Amino acid sequence: MNLKNVVEALDASELHASDGWETLEVDDVFASDLISDILVSEGEDQLLLTSLTSPQVVRTAALVGAVAIILVHRRQTPPALEAAARQQGLPLFRSALTKFEACLRIGKLMETS
Repeated sequence: MNLKNVVEALDASELHASDGWETLEVDDVFASDLISDILVSEGEDQLLLTSLTSPQVVRTAALVGAVAIILVHRRQTPPALEAAARQQGLPLFRSALTKFEACLRIGKLMETS
């Protein structure tokens, strides 16, 4: 599944993304608001859905090999979070959807892919 398709399906806006993010492939999606759960997640080329806005979530996502992060629940983004995403080179997006609705939309997208 292509990251661009996911971003469009979630009506997400870009907070940080380097050139070429549209071609990134997502093989797995992980939704969590617990750093400890993210650390034990398994899967290749994961997309992380979370409402956490601490810079620690970016470092954790990079550690587990996530390809991108999408913040859900209309969270405001502190400048430190965007700076951490830039530093890690990790695409960061924000969606006004709830985590539940975002998961439903991604599930439908996965069915058609």
